[in-house]
Amino acid sequence: MTLYSYAVEHDNGYAPNPYFGVCTLFRCEFRKSAAGGASERSAGHRKLVYAMRVDEKLTREEYYKARRFAQKKPVQGGKYEQTRGDNERPHNHDERNQFALVSRHFSYFGAKAICIPKDLDIEKKGPGFRSHFDQADIGRFVEWLKRTSKRGKRGEPCYREPPKGSRRCKLSC
Repeated sequence: MTLYSYAVEHDNGYAPNPYFGVCTLFRCEFRKSAAGGASERSAGHRKLVYAMRVDEKLTREEYYKARRFAQKKPVQGGKYEQTRGDNERPHNHDERNQFALVSRHFSYFGAKAICIPKDLDIEKKGPGFRSHFDQADIGRFVEWLKRTSKRGKRGEPCYREPPKGSRRCKLSC
């Protein structure tokens, strides 16, 4: 198993897209676990914004044509989750090498990002990603996540006006 960690600098529900019971990564860096970044559009350092196990890797064209992902197509003027659609029509040959990562096994926290325990050294700060973790560290992370959270969408994106009474981003750990 490989764990990828990167800083989410802008969490707006587009990448990752946690809507309609499936988490997808398409229009951004494709990674399996993401910690919050320093931007006001994210949750802050040492926070877990989302984690996903990649169940499928589809080409852009396969993703677009699959009827099961029709709800992931953007709808202008629709509800917020409909406007975040990442399943856009392919329109040039360079995009054939782009892939959509699909997960039915995910935890998305968004503005309710959870603190990563200090003994789990998985955070990546700055650009790029981190993927050199030993299997024991990956196992501890997976077990911690299972104990800590249920699967699915647990919160709304960080960079969106949260519903009244909900927690805002950048809580301290």
